[in-house]
Amino acid sequence: MNPDKSDSWGILSLFPLVYYGLAASYSFCRIFALGDYEPKDGQWGSFQIELLIHGFATFLTFMSYLIGLGLVKTAVERLSRQTLALIMTTSAFLSVVVYIVIGIIDSYVLSVRIYLGVCGGGLLLIPALLGASLVKISQICLAHRQSIQQ
Repeated sequence: MNPDKSDSWGILSLFPLVYYGLAASYSFCRIFALGDYEPKDGQWGSFQIELLIHGFATFLTFMSYLIGLGLVKTAVERLSRQTLALIMTTSAFLSVVVYIVIGIIDSYVLSVRIYLGVCGGGLLLIPALLGASLVKISQICLAHRQSIQQ
């Protein structure tokens, strides 16, 4: 973001809002439309439990995402608000896709250690790498565009 714009938390809050909203929507469709829920908890109880799990996952993912953006802080400060907002929503969407794929892998994994490693990597490593990568790609595209204009 440009140094003269001090409202960075409004844009940074896009990531957890989009991430949590997409994860909750996925759970809603899976539980209520597909009927994939725990019978002893019922649909509503299973949905509430999944919302709590998604909230904790969103917190962990957002913290790792902020660490990833902290590594490229000077590049982030140079981006426009629109570009940074696009990067936030794109990386949140891609992170949720990784989270859903991990959920699908969960049904086929036999070892708890393998599942925890894959889940930890998906929640902590992937969003941090996505955020930093998208910022760097945006920076390269901007530099390329400026060199073409000159």
